[in-house]
This record gives sequence, C-alpha cells and structure tokens, in this order.
Amino acid sequence: MTTFEELGLSKPLVDALEHLGYKQPTPIQEETIPLLMQGRDVIGQAQTGTGKTAAFGLPMLEYIDPSDTDVQALVLTPTRELCIQVTQALRAYGQNRGISVVAVFGGAPIRDQASRLKESAQVVVGTVGRVMDMIGRHYLFLDSARYVVLDEADEMLDLGFLEDVETILGRCPSGRQTALFSATMPPEIKKLAEKRMYEPETVKVKASTLTIDTVAQFYLEVEDRDKPDALADVLKAENPGQAIIFARTKIGVDRLARRLGDKGLRVKTLHGDMSQGARDGVMIAFKGGRERLLVATDVAARGLDIAGVSHIVNYDIPNTPDIYVHRIGRTGRAGETGRAITMITPKQRRDLEAIERHAGSEIPVWSKNGAGPSRPAAPAEPAKPEPEAEAPEVAAAEPEPEKVPEPRAAIRERPKRERTEPRRRRHSKPRRDDVATDVVKLIFGAGRAQGIEPADVVSAIVDGSHLDGEDVRNVRVLERFSFVEVPSDRAGEVVSKIRGNEVRGVELRVEVAKR
Repeated sequence: MTTFEELGLSKPLVDALEHLGYKQPTPIQEETIPLLMQGRDVIGQAQTGTGKTAAFGLPMLEYIDPSDTDVQALVLTPTRELCIQVTQALRAYGQNRGISVVAVFGGAPIRDQASRLKESAQVVVGTVGRVMDMIGRHYLFLDSARYVVLDEADEMLDLGFLEDVETILGRCPSGRQTALFSATMPPEIKKLAEKRMYEPETVKVKASTLTIDTVAQFYLEVEDRDKPDALADVLKAENPGQAIIFARTKIGVDRLARRLGDKGLRVKTLHGDMSQGARDGVMIAFKGGRERLLVATDVAARGLDIAGVSHIVNYDIPNTPDIYVHRIGRTGRAGETGRAITMITPKQRRDLEAIERHAGSEIPVWSKNGAGPSRPAAPAEPAKPEPEAEAPEVAAAEPEPEKVPEPRAAIRERPKRERTEPRRRRHSKPRRDDVATDVVKLIFGAGRAQGIEPADVVSAIVDGSHLDGEDVRNVRVLERFSFVEVPSDRAGEVVSKIRGNEVRGVELRVEVAKR
C-alpha cells in the first residue's frame, strides 16, 4: 500500500494531509504525483471525485518558493464553483508551507480580487473569463507562472473558452510545466495538448469497481416531500454508531440539518461554504467520535477516512454509479461491516438500476426491523408492453437510459393509463426538428449539483419567455451548468426575460455561449 511519503512529498504537506484525514493516495494521485514531481507534463483523464485536485495540487505546492512573491502557478477552471473548491483545497494542503492562494472569478468585486493579487499571490486559481479580464487590466502577470493546470478542460471546450485558454497559455513562459485534466478527450482537447504541451504522459483512471463484501446495501423509495420524515425514521431505527448523510447541494445540506434538528436529532454539517476553520473543527470532532451524525456534500466529505463510520445514507441519490462507490466506500473499513441506505423517489428507479448493474447485484428494500427483504421475483408471464404511441413523454433532448426489466412489485402494480384521447398518427406532419432554423446555445449557471433537470430548463424558458416548447432543443444538464439551444432571433429576449428567475431555489444566471 503506497503512502504519500513514498510519493516523495515533504513533511509539511504530509502533515497537512494527515490533519485533513487523507490516509493513502487514490489511483490518479499515485500515478500522477511522481510524474509531476519529476517535472513532466501530464494529461490526466479522470472523472470529478477521483482526487485529481490533490494529484496536481500537491506537486504544485512542492514547487512553489514561499519566499518568492511572484505568481508561480496558475490553475484554470471552467466555473466559479470549481474555482472556489480548488482554492479551498490548495489552501488546506499548503497551510503548513505558508503559500498564498488567490481565487479570481466572475460575480465577485474585481477590485477586491485585484487587491489580493497585488498583495501576494503565489498560486492563482481562476475562471477563464476573469483571468483574461485581470490580464487585460494589468492586475495579473504570468511571466513567472512556470506551473499551469487546466482543470476539466472538456467543460472549458463546451463553454467556448478554448481560444481564451490558448491566449492565457501564450502569456506563460514557454518552458512551463503543464498538467491537463479532462473527463473526456475530444479532438479539440487533443489538439490543444499537442500544441501546448511537451511530450506529455497520459494517465487514465479506470472506473471504480464496487466491493460489497463488507457493506450491506438497501434502498428506500419515498416521495420527495416525505424524505426528511423518512430519513428521521431510518436514523432512529438503525441507531448508527456514526453515519455520513450525503446531500447533493450546500443549500440542501443546511436545510436537511435544520429539519433533522427540529426532530430532535443532533447533526453537524460539512460543505464548501463553511470556513476552513469550521470545516476542520467538524472533521476533528467527527473523527474523534464526539459527533455521531454528519450531513455533507460529496466535495466537502472528500478525504474523510474514518474507520468508525457504521452507516452511509444517500439522502440524494448520486449522479453516477462511481460517486455511489466513493460514498459507500467510507463504511465497512478496517475489517468492520457497514450499512448503506439509498433514498430514491419514484422517478429515480432507473438511477438505482444503473447502480445495481454496476454492482452486479440487486439492492433489497430497507425495512424498519433492520433487515432488507428481497424484492419479489418477477412474474412468470412478462408484462405486455404498451403500444409505442402510449409511451410517456420524456424531457426534451436528454438521452434516455437503456431500458431494463423493472422487477419491483411497485412497478408491476402500477395501474395502466386509460386512453382519453383518440390515437394520433405519428409523424403525420413534418416535425419542427426537420425544419432548418438558426439556433444559438445558451448557458445556464446551474446543473445537477443544484438539482436541475432537463425539464426544469425547458419550463424556465417556456414559462419565462413564452417561447414555444418545440423551439427549445438539445438540453444538456452537466454537473455545474446546463446548455440549451433556442432560435437565434429569440435568444436575446429569452436571456433578458428569464435571467434572475428562480428554478428549484436557484437564481438563474443565463448568457449566450461563445461560438
């Protein structure tokens, strides 16, 4: 088992990692850190949540000279949310070395950020647009930035930032060391790497595999409005020694903590909006066993390695099976057994089935007696499929997951819908999609992390601007932002009318994407 010391990291960094609860490197850290420590350029192909911030951040912090006040390293991110997360992580890793990390991102006063850059900024973490702005205003100089990281480069491509990225790289020294991280490798990203990197080493991290030997897994289906009460019932019935409860968003963490507190359950929270001191205090108390219940986001809980965690509760189902693996892997450690309970709404059955396919086994239903009864076997006579014309409509433009048999009794017992309208012939007239129209892409500053779904994007546009629903096309909801295409002659109207509106409690930030 490789340790951080064996990767060549200095004692101040190792001590900081130990203080944060990091026990051993993740696969991408184990492969990437030695290469970066040797001064090599690296392309890391890995999903969010694999530990890539530490993979590029730790060698960067070893490289920085604390006595030199120039900007020595630059990290470019596609969004302000990721910018803030990376900044918090680097400050935590480098606290023992006295390294100054400054974040620059849009939506915050530019004067304050410029002042911090002027005082001392040895590492700058920034969104592409704000970094360009700071360079243009002569607040940011990159002549000494010999360590550059492009984080989530494929998202920068989707946002239309690649040309600006090239401009920024052109301001950095030609002899710099460059690390590029991307979940996917489209041709444009490969071309950028070939042009701007020197003989890069490629590190690919395989998808996590699920080990279920030490973790008993269950699921509980409940309507969304009833989830807080159901969670309280689960916690009282299970009476965990220590439990981590995962919610998708920072707002969701705080809201859930208040609801549980109202029911007499003492919980602590952990998310990215808390100060580093507050987060450290919560983690120390939880690791020391003084707190029993922790409600956290995935990002904030990264690095928690606590043998005493007996339960994981997925209050919000993870976005991907890989995230599910990371979550439940925090229990059942050090030879102990653990329990993982995932709460789903009726609309999330397919998400659970994706996890089951990943695990290669069926997850049973949770019950209050502490045992999860197996679901009834599928009937001998398969249910007759409904005619194609009767299939329920799906939110626009989001590709539908592969259909698999649904063995749950609740699904078999659902009443069939009665037809109240005569059957319409499909494609009796040309579809609007078949008519060529000029469209432009809009960017929404919210995504899956804020609970946004494709239907929310469509509804926001149709309700806010009275655009015909058939004119809203190609909706893509990513982790932190969403895309949609609308007719070019209505784009300005759509942006002006829906900007600032709220969807699922999130104020919409909308703009036309750069071509």
